[in-house]
Amino acid sequence: MAAKRRQHVQQMLFRRGGKRRGAGRKPAGASAGQRHSQRPEFKASQPLHVTLRVVPAVGSLRRRTLYKAMRNATLTAALRERIRIVHISLQRTHVHLLIEAEDRQALARGMQGFQVSAARHINTALGDGVRRRRGRVFADRYHATVITSPTQAHRAIRYVLNNWRKHNEDREGLPST
Repeated sequence: MAAKRRQHVQQMLFRRGGKRRGAGRKPAGASAGQRHSQRPEFKASQPLHVTLRVVPAVGSLRRRTLYKAMRNATLTAALRERIRIVHISLQRTHVHLLIEAEDRQALARGMQGFQVSAARHINTALGDGVRRRRGRVFADRYHATVITSPTQAHRAIRYVLNNWRKHNEDREGLPST
């Protein structure tokens, strides 16, 4: 005769999950974010196109104070020498980066350091002068695409450097006719 298995108190209280952080169905659609999957393998000779989204509370990144904050974050990343940021493009809601890294580990640590540094600089810039703003800056994980061919590299550089035109930033400030 099989003995009845003893249940823990937690199992009796929360049979099908409960109200806890991270519980429930994951978001779908526009708020879904980047999947938590393994990053692709790449060689040290292959650059990467990385995209970071910011939370709406930060507002537009296309402001002088936030440009300076991101510039300081790129300088911090350059001093640590885990990744090399070749190009950066600030949009209203996201950042495009062209990056060189030795391997996945260097990319992960370098991007982690860059995001922390950028968040600290942005929160300082958005503060009231006495205290720094608190809260998240980046909406989710970064999206990285490995650039494998010269044609893809040319298109990625062109895309990153001209992305402000795609988002109609070149139309701002012009008188309407």
